[in-house]
This record gives sequence, C-alpha cells and structure tokens, in this order.
Amino acid sequence: MKVLGLIVAVLFFVLAILSWTGTFQSAILFGHSPMHNYKHTILYAVLGVLALLWVRFQGSNATPSR
Repeated sequence: MKVLGLIVAVLFFVLAILSWTGTFQSAILFGHSPMHNYKHTILYAVLGVLALLWVRFQGSNATPSR
C-alpha cells in the first residue's frame, strides 16, 4: 500500500505543477471555461500531501513488538 500511496502522491504533485504552469488545463477537460484557475493547483497539491500522510501512517510489516 505504501508504493501505491507514493505513486498517487507523485501523480498529484505532477498534476499540480502542470496545472500551475498552465500545461494541464483540467477546466477544458471538464467543460468549464478555459481561464487559468489556481483552485485546481491547490487541490492537487493538497491531495498530494494527503497521499503522503496516508503513506506515513501505514503500519510497518517487519517490526516485531517485544
């Protein structure tokens, strides 16, 4: 699950960067106006941070408790 979380986090951070630079216009994909919208950039960045928190709070498999 940690690998999946890291992949999701990297994906959201890449989408945030592409949205911030204007390369990825998600508004066009969803039928909204083509104006540059920073809300999507913030949303992708927050989702990336949440994915990293998800990875952080995953349990460790190999640590025995004594």
